Amino acid sequence: MTGMALSWLPVLAILLRTTAPVTFDPNERYLEQHEFTSPVNGEAFVAYILKDDVNVIDWDYDRCPHPPLNTLAYALVIDPATGYVAPPDEFEQPTPWEASDLADLLGQPRFKRLAPEGLPWAGAYAWEKLENAALLAQAEDAPAHVIGNWWLLAGWAVRLDVISGTNEFDTRVRELFARFPEQGPDPASLFEPYQLQVARAWEELRNTGQLPELSDADFALAMAWLYRSRGELRGADHWLHMATLGDETLPDSDLLYQYLYSSIDLERHYLGTARRWLVQAWDNGEFNQMQQAGTAFMLAELNRRLGELPAAVFWYNQAEELNMGLLNPDLIAMLRERCSTGVGY
Repeated sequence: MTGMALSWLPVLAILLRTTAPVTFDPNERYLEQHEFTSPVNGEAFVAYILKDDVNVIDWDYDRCPHPPLNTLAYALVIDPATGYVAPPDEFEQPTPWEASDLADLLGQPRFKRLAPEGLPWAGAYAWEKLENAALLAQAEDAPAHVIGNWWLLAGWAVRLDVISGTNEFDTRVRELFARFPEQGPDPASLFEPYQLQVARAWEELRNTGQLPELSDADFALAMAWLYRSRGELRGADHWLHMATLGDETLPDSDLLYQYLYSSIDLERHYLGTARRWLVQAWDNGEFNQMQQAGTAFMLAELNRRLGELPAAVFWYNQAEELNMGLLNPDLIAMLRERCSTGVGY
């Protein structure tokens, strides 16, 4: 796939020069500590920053990057007391926000974790930081495309957390996948991410009776993880449903099932919000001629992942019509065909 016109995503420039609150991280070899002073309350705290650039390994169809660690977890510095966020090289600059303003705008964290008294945002998840950035951008009446960018990155942060290597269910996933045959990449597949190639290969083996030792529930959970890891929410939903048909106790008893279900719901919320703001930006005429095809493609991808397949086809058509050589027409045709079949993934 050739490069996409995503220059309307200015916040992507901060992906590889990032920080996070101090917590244990198995990717610590990439990180170093740095002391920051909150511009809101003057309190000092320590956060991790990346030691160097982190190479991106591959991308999803919507250009969500897949580096070896979730760099979006370090895209912003967050004040552990107030929830104020900013890029690391801008964090200590004066801000108009008072602690009381931030309390009204951001409220309390929606996600439970062990945080010290008086520091509710300590150890904030990647998507919380990006959600706070979106909320502050809204409060500042930023252009709609800037707000949409932040919500989009929040959705990507949830997606990348699935493969971060920091989850309680990682051992379960490894043990589950150890029961499948190894599957190398398909050299004939020009666009399809590796995990999706594996999913299709394993489904073919299952359909031909070559994976008889796996229960229906375990097979479906593995498939759900593969689709979910690349943000294919419809595919992940389908296989989670199939897993419950094989074992109806999973929603109450299986940590992997519970995580996949909740993370799909969370990414869907963020992508839906991003879509709303980006459509508003489109209607406002915020994109120049070189940006329009990439934006239309992104809106097609958002709709496809959210299950709005006729809308996705419309936006793929727009992307094709507006393309100035920055989008691969074969990729557009492939994704549009998946929507036209009614499956979407």
